[in-house]
Amino acid sequence: MDTVFRLQDMQPKPQRGPLTRLLASLLLIGVAVIALFFGAIIIAILIGVAAILFIFLYLRAWWLRRKLGLNVHPHHSRKRNDAGVILEGEYTVEKGDNEGRDDH
Repeated sequence: MDTVFRLQDMQPKPQRGPLTRLLASLLLIGVAVIALFFGAIIIAILIGVAAILFIFLYLRAWWLRRKLGLNVHPHHSRKRNDAGVILEGEYTVEKGDNEGRDDH
């Protein structure tokens, strides 16, 4: 391996001491902690902006539906489209009333 350095006209670097390695390791750990901290802050900001944008778009869609009179409810909604109208009355079931209908 010494011949490779001689061919390139370079000398091998001397080994670093234990104190230098310890300081370099502490510096690297500090930089990693700072990078993680700023990364967490950036992710929190992005999630907050996404939440605010979602709320804004949801309220805008709700307002437009209300303004245009589109009272469209999803199929899984339990709200009835009868607008609160209640019909009261009496009825009787006769035996021949269900001819031609499917019995479900």
